Amino acid sequence: MAGVLVFLPAVRTPLFLDDYLHVAMVEKTFPAARGPFDLYDFVDDEVRPALVERGLLPWWAHPKLTIRFFRPLSSALLWMDHRAFSHRALPMHLHSLAWWALAVLAVRSLYRTAGALSPRATAMATAIFALARCHAMPVAWLANREALISLTLGALGLAALTRWRQARRARDGALATALFALALLSGGEYALCFGGYALAMELVDRRATLARRAASVAPFAVPALAYLVTRSALGYGAVGSGFYADPLRDPVGFARAAPWRFVALLSEGWLTIDSRDVLATPWRVALGAFVAVAVGFAWSPTRRAISALDPPSRAAVTWMLVGSLFAVLPVMAAVPSPRLLGVSTIGIAAAVAVVLDHAWFGAGASSVRERTQSFALAIGFAHLVHGPVSAWLAARELHDAASQFEQSAQWLSERLGDPARREVGVVRGAAGMWFAPFALDPRGITPAHWYLLSDMGHVLVLRKGPRTLELVAPRDGGLYPVGARSLFRSLDAPLATGDTIRVPGMRATIVESGERGPRDVMFAFDHDLDDAPDLWITEDADAWHEARLPQPGFGTPFDP
Repeated sequence: MAGVLVFLPAVRTPLFLDDYLHVAMVEKTFPAARGPFDLYDFVDDEVRPALVERGLLPWWAHPKLTIRFFRPLSSALLWMDHRAFSHRALPMHLHSLAWWALAVLAVRSLYRTAGALSPRATAMATAIFALARCHAMPVAWLANREALISLTLGALGLAALTRWRQARRARDGALATALFALALLSGGEYALCFGGYALAMELVDRRATLARRAASVAPFAVPALAYLVTRSALGYGAVGSGFYADPLRDPVGFARAAPWRFVALLSEGWLTIDSRDVLATPWRVALGAFVAVAVGFAWSPTRRAISALDPPSRAAVTWMLVGSLFAVLPVMAAVPSPRLLGVSTIGIAAAVAVVLDHAWFGAGASSVRERTQSFALAIGFAHLVHGPVSAWLAARELHDAASQFEQSAQWLSERLGDPARREVGVVRGAAGMWFAPFALDPRGITPAHWYLLSDMGHVLVLRKGPRTLELVAPRDGGLYPVGARSLFRSLDAPLATGDTIRVPGMRATIVESGERGPRDVMFAFDHDLDDAPDLWITEDADAWHEARLPQPGFGTPFDP
């Protein structure tokens, strides 16, 4: 019931971002054919030329950009939802909330099966897990439901794996294998995180022989290996994107981003600190130092609380704690976000609950050392107060952002009339402008052409002639994000001064490029700008607005 209240704004959220692409795929208006199992196949060699031809990929997109995720079961459930509910968001969000409830019950079952926690600690751990901020986006964003599905199936698989290791019943091993296979086919990279717990179990159990270790980890390792081989053979993964760093297809990019992403995920998972906006190098160093101090402060109280447990419970909590650290490795392929931490939160919640149980309710709690009590107070506030409150705030933020996007799309749709017959130019917009063309029609029909010139804050537009625009960003900026914030272009293929990019309808020449990418670009169109596009728009912090281009020989600033 508490979760229903915390995630109520998420349940009321309209369609958002990828959801509009899914509508187009289901309605067969997407530029390439997509079936029930292909809704997470966004950009591949087949559809990329069609997206470029209509301007649905921006001019700066990597020429080999690939964004494909192998999640056939979650895709099929979304397909059925869109068909059954005619793209209405509320019943589909209720479906997602049901998976959240199942995930909570599955994790509670895991805690009880592992025998790691007392009944009181189990209740606290379940509450911490249930109300964590990591669930806000998967409930609010239909396209991210795969995180909840794989979390449910994976937690049940981990419970079965625990029984398999304890009693070696064949049915438990077979059940664990089947559940992990389903979790992988549902959530892909999310479900790979459960391998961290399977590995941690073996590291903690120092008495097991090599043969026993191999048999213990097989129920996860076999389906995981089959999944990865199939994923690779079918060409799934990410290429050419700064937002994603696929360790199998871009190991160098993954290694470059890994240290920062690991620290950021630790801070989000253990301290409930949102590090989305801490991307500048000085702030990364500061956050890393803060996390290091926090780990040092937490080490002794956590070790003392775990040591107070009986040996079986101590071993179980230890592998959960270690597994929560290993579990962040697969999701380091994406920019850090709380939504990536569902699997890791299983172990985090268990460890936090043990510390609180020891400090507040354990034998001789009143004589527990002051440092342990201080740590328990801090970590208890983070997960029992700040965590649920920030989850509600995150859900409300997503609801507001999706509602604003929906209203702006309706405004533009009304201005265009029949989008399929109109061309739209975007002087400046945010990342959501990639999804905007699909949101203008109930069936996902996009405009005849979509010109996106920049994705940044302030920009100066100079009209050089009837067919020519020059866009200039501030000295310390660029016309599109680079690095981790760039969905469309990775750091290994930067655009330099003098480069020319030809796309249908226009040519972009880089006049000046700096550390943050091109900041001065000349756009030469194939037609007079007074004739086409039919409408120019710009985006600020509140909504989309009509943009009026300057007359030849003049300039106009566009601000966020």
